[in-house]
Amino acid sequence: MTGSKLVHKPVVPSDIKNLVHDLVNKKYRFSFLPEKVIYMNNGIEYYYIEAEGRDGSKFIINAYGSEALDLFDEVHRCVICGRSIFGKDQDSLIAYHTDEKRNVFVEPSCINLLKKFEIAYGKEFFVR
Repeated sequence: MTGSKLVHKPVVPSDIKNLVHDLVNKKYRFSFLPEKVIYMNNGIEYYYIEAEGRDGSKFIINAYGSEALDLFDEVHRCVICGRSIFGKDQDSLIAYHTDEKRNVFVEPSCINLLKKFEIAYGKEFFVR
């Protein structure tokens, strides 16, 4: 492999967390979140999400390698406590439907608090 070259060098630490938080702050919603990280034929991790703006614009964010794992980790967090489900058993995650286009993720221990917020503030509470 003397003739090979590095196509993509990940930034350490990854900027994925900042990207996700910037999108949330700009009122984008993640309309499609695959449940698993995909492993390509060459063994490299791949993950993507679909983001949708309030104006209806959509785009896809693709990530490879450690950035794919960072992206998966960042978008699969409990909306109440912020704990990541990455590396945990998938059964410990509850997808909670906030509207027809979006789910949020909640740990089982936080579900009662989430329901109380919904009763007090309505479904609008979850729209970022």
